[in-house]
Amino acid sequence: MMELLEATQDQIQALLDSTMQQLDETVAEAKAEIYSEVDHVKSDVDVYVAQTQDQFSVENSFMVYQIAGTFTLISCLISMWHMTAHIRRFNEPFVQRKILAILWMSPIYSTTSWLSLVWPNLEGYLAIIKDFYEAYVIYQFLAFCIAVLGKGDRKAVVDLLAEHAGHLSPPTRFWGCWRKQHFESPWAMADAVLLQCQVFTMQFVLFRPLTTLALFVLARVDYWGGGTPGNGYDYRSPQLYLTIIQNVSVFVAFSGLLKFYHAVQDNLSWCRPFPKFLCIKGIVFMTFWQGLVISILAKTTVKSDKDNQGEEWAQQAQNFLICLEMLLFSLAHFYCFPTEEWEPGYRPTHEKKSKFGDNMALGDFLEDIKLVMKGSSTKKKKKRPSKHSRTPSASTVGDDINLEEADGIIENLMENDGLDIQDDEDDDNDDLDFEAVESNTDMSKDVRDAVARLKNSLRQVSSDKEKKDVENGLNYSSMDDVDEGLEGFSETTSLLQGPSRNS
Repeated sequence: MMELLEATQDQIQALLDSTMQQLDETVAEAKAEIYSEVDHVKSDVDVYVAQTQDQFSVENSFMVYQIAGTFTLISCLISMWHMTAHIRRFNEPFVQRKILAILWMSPIYSTTSWLSLVWPNLEGYLAIIKDFYEAYVIYQFLAFCIAVLGKGDRKAVVDLLAEHAGHLSPPTRFWGCWRKQHFESPWAMADAVLLQCQVFTMQFVLFRPLTTLALFVLARVDYWGGGTPGNGYDYRSPQLYLTIIQNVSVFVAFSGLLKFYHAVQDNLSWCRPFPKFLCIKGIVFMTFWQGLVISILAKTTVKSDKDNQGEEWAQQAQNFLICLEMLLFSLAHFYCFPTEEWEPGYRPTHEKKSKFGDNMALGDFLEDIKLVMKGSSTKKKKKRPSKHSRTPSASTVGDDINLEEADGIIENLMENDGLDIQDDEDDDNDDLDFEAVESNTDMSKDVRDAVARLKNSLRQVSSDKEKKDVENGLNYSSMDDVDEGLEGFSETTSLLQGPSRNS
């Protein structure tokens, strides 16, 4: 009996163990299936999120490409239209060829930036083209200034510099600086200064693309010398020294350009070289400092698992902003490099500096008010004043001369002094002898003072008229011509001829 009970217990225990084992296996299989399903769902969600992000990124990128491309297209169209305008009016080929080279700057900058935005892997290659043309344009501006002064004749520019030899600093000497440099003549020193300015500017055309190419090659091969990878400011990396060479080259180029400009700025003032220089310098320096600020912001704000994502974002932001800004610079080129400057007989118009009120026509409005207020009194001023009218004093006659009032003023003074007025009908004898009137003791002091002040006013009017006629192209060969221009004073002079005391 006991054996049967033990056998039954063993069977039950074996069955229980088998059931537990099957249950564990079933639970394990269910758990594995659940985990597998969760992983599958999670992967599907990750794929969906990635696809959605990519879709949004593509849409955003397409919008960025579209906006940047629109600005680039408009900028290129404005620049092309401006260049064709110069070609149609190619009156100064030697000068306008330099202008055309400068005007290409906006299309090249905007196009290379847009291509770098669409194809980031071409950024390095396009940067070489951009930096080379930047250096080339800086030299072309110096060549433009030289061409304006000499019209292709370098000796004429040297002659002009020789006239300013007293204000020229001798050329910089890199070797033998302790010895004083002597020149045979001011012309020789001017020639040396001009040559050094050209060399200083031309070296930038050589060093800028070479250093940019070297930096691109080092970045492609991921070579940083003994410095920290990715840190271009480590003193052990060659990138630091290439950057220093670039900056020194830029400084030398602009020092040569500014040295020449300061020597001849008065001779170039008619074509407004400073705004032209700002159009070039603005592109170079604004893009440089803008890129530096964006790079610092990217390193300090962009957080990502990828090491170069911040740098890529900075490059895209820089290229996008350049596409927008080149439209503004193409418009600035249009106004700073007009075609009218090279028309035959062009002369700049020097206008007075306008005030705030001038922009709103307040000055014209006030002048109209004065005209309306004086309109009613004009007829009264044309009439001769009566004997009972107030006699003007010597302090008022001649201050603000009005030829229509002069005869009435003098007549009133002389009648109050007791003198007869003789109107000479002979127009050929209307010459006034001021000295005779002033020396006439029969007249009162008030009349003589008034005549003296009137004489000074007439002299001032004749002088102003002569200056104005000379500016208008007229030339007086003698004072008789000036007297003929003052025939309008005949009525005034006839009033003072032949005065006599009433009995």
